[in-house]
Amino acid sequence: MVIREARALLAAVAVTALAGCGTQEGNAAGGEGEGGVVKRSTPQLVVFVYDRSTSISHHQLELARQLTNERIRKLDHGDRIAAHQLLQLSLEEPPQRWTETVPQRQFTEQAMMRDSVTRARFLRDAQDYLVAFTDTMDRGNIDGTDILSTLHDVAADLQAAPGRESTLYIFSDMLQSNRTIDMEGLSRMPPAGWIGREKANGTLPNLTGLCVYVIGARVDTRASQQVKAFWQDYFEATGAVFESRNYTLRPVELPEHPCT
Repeated sequence: MVIREARALLAAVAVTALAGCGTQEGNAAGGEGEGGVVKRSTPQLVVFVYDRSTSISHHQLELARQLTNERIRKLDHGDRIAAHQLLQLSLEEPPQRWTETVPQRQFTEQAMMRDSVTRARFLRDAQDYLVAFTDTMDRGNIDGTDILSTLHDVAADLQAAPGRESTLYIFSDMLQSNRTIDMEGLSRMPPAGWIGREKANGTLPNLTGLCVYVIGARVDTRASQQVKAFWQDYFEATGAVFESRNYTLRPVELPEHPCT
């Protein structure tokens, strides 16, 4: 009789626990949603920018693919993702870009398997689609690296997705190289006062509130420190949030949350 009552008590406890699992209340209690994603009140805009020029090694592109996939797994319903391959010479080029939003939940009162499956399929498809942005093949025809122009397209992403916590991950050595500015070997750096004049002329992109992470840039030489200093001043002038520690060569993982 005692054993029967104990079994009944355990069953009741199990039912109570399961009632919380899979519901918004149960997930909130653990602080996590589907797939271990931390639940957030504000949706995110996550922008990836990829440098496929020949100055980027194969292993850096492979690292970019790995880090991208890990970051995509953490996207939740309603988050927006955008991807760009760096323009080569100017804004006159047709961009190679892609943007989409993780499907919203159909069932808002509780977490349903159908929503989980829809999200998982979307994230898997996004990972497959973005493979082209880190492809190590057929890079010989790339004629330049125009980071400055590409950031105008990133500004358009921000404008199209207001009210989101926005993060930019740039996989690049940050060596702008087109017909007017060539940072490789500091051969043709922007002249003194260039950023201030561009801002006064209204020709800088509006990146207000955008949290910027750079992956793939060196900081161990005098020349690389000079390049970093330019970008630090540039992002500050555009209204972006840029921290020195977020300018790295080979991070272990991508930070999930925007700059604080």
